[in-house]
Amino acid sequence: MNQKKTLILGASGFVGAALVQRLVQQGKHVIALGHAEAIEHQGKLVRVRGTIEDCELLKALLPECSHVVHAASRTTPGTSAHEPELEILSNLLPLGNLLKCMAGFPGRILIYLSSAGAIYGEIAHDATECSPLRPRSYYGAGKAAAEAFIHANTMTSDTRAIIIRPTNLYGPGQPIGKGFAIVPTLLQRALDGQPFQIWGDGSAVRDFIYLDDLLDALIAVMTQPPDQKFGIYNIASGNLASILQLVELCQTTSNRRIHLEFKPARGVDVARVSPHSERIAEIYGWNASTSLKSGLQRTWRWFSSHASPGPSATVLL
Repeated sequence: MNQKKTLILGASGFVGAALVQRLVQQGKHVIALGHAEAIEHQGKLVRVRGTIEDCELLKALLPECSHVVHAASRTTPGTSAHEPELEILSNLLPLGNLLKCMAGFPGRILIYLSSAGAIYGEIAHDATECSPLRPRSYYGAGKAAAEAFIHANTMTSDTRAIIIRPTNLYGPGQPIGKGFAIVPTLLQRALDGQPFQIWGDGSAVRDFIYLDDLLDALIAVMTQPPDQKFGIYNIASGNLASILQLVELCQTTSNRRIHLEFKPARGVDVARVSPHSERIAEIYGWNASTSLKSGLQRTWRWFSSHASPGPSATVLL
């Protein structure tokens, strides 16, 4: 490789787009691959429209790259809730194609974005990277299966891999998804006045990680070569809040009332998601630095400037 580049898969998505921007700002050479990408060169950034199902395209790009960041996903916990085949067809089959292609290019490092909120199940309140995986959704099962496939690939090829397991991610630019992305959904409800649905009594506790902190973690693991063929790292902030507490914080941040609609609890939800993240702190020196209050304020500033309030939005006095 004459010039080390980073290939970002899912470069049009929430994390992928932000990571592309961060790397380019740091003067890194980046290839951004996504189905909605433009086809253009922008200095050290090359944008390529395509998907990881295209093996010939991957074989053309991989010789230039030292790192591949897999930030692509075509499902959310909501979209695959009753259709497990979506996880197989939309995520696992494309991943298998990527792994097959990467096996022909020794020495590459794959960084895969998994989910600490979806794979640990009922033990997510105190999980370490060595905890057993007990996913309660097909989305979580898909992530666990992807990790297993990646591990098997590192055992049978010269590829090295790092699995990143973030908790509940939020930040500027995050789209609203079905049963996914609670912070932008709450902020949208603050703007449009429509009710926010809570499944259960709102006491479920989650760890919330701000986008910039996740990017810092990704940069950290990309900067220092991995000391093993396969590594796993939880990415948690320690910023815990119940759903009702998060609603209150979003109301305070937006100065708007959010109307609530309570629904019966769902079997896929767990009471608490608060995994440990000491391993990445010890090895890479990473710790989250953004408080939940500050992160919500930054997200609200972006969100309120990119959306229009609905006619029934209520401003708090």
